[in-house]
Amino acid sequence: MSGEIVSEKVNLIEINIKKISQLFNSLDPSPFLDKDLDDDAFEYIVSSVSEHSSKRKHKILIHLPKNQRTKISELEIKRAVHNFFEYKTDLANKKIQRNFKEAEFSLVVGFVFLFACLGFRDYLLTFHNSPILEILTEGLLVGSWVAMWKPISNILYDWWPLYQDRNIYMNIANMDIEFRYT
Repeated sequence: MSGEIVSEKVNLIEINIKKISQLFNSLDPSPFLDKDLDDDAFEYIVSSVSEHSSKRKHKILIHLPKNQRTKISELEIKRAVHNFFEYKTDLANKKIQRNFKEAEFSLVVGFVFLFACLGFRDYLLTFHNSPILEILTEGLLVGSWVAMWKPISNILYDWWPLYQDRNIYMNIANMDIEFRYT
């Protein structure tokens, strides 16, 4: 067997901070392992991952001064970051489920409205044709199909960004985190 090691290319997400507390939301009263990330840190990490192909590995490299080495263990910091992104993954899954439940409900409402409008339109077409009646019947036709836009949008388009966010959060939740002290 060969002893050759093939290294994969890794996208580094480098974070330079002076204190560990800069990485986490200072207003969050939760225990350390359950703390939210600072909004700026969160946005930076997520945007860095989303800029690159999801097929490439990513690694977070946190640069800290040496005096921060003993403040909080590296393992606790890693677990806190991973816990946060696991939580964001769960929230994204719930949003996806809520989107599809909303899509189901709005689809039923949309079809009921569509059939009611088309039925009323057919009823009105039995009367003597006049310009006002023609405008009203065409308005019912257009309005009934416009009412279907939201359910169709939910089913075809609205879930995709939520799905992408969920995948990014899952990726970050499983990402390696390293520390470099200067």
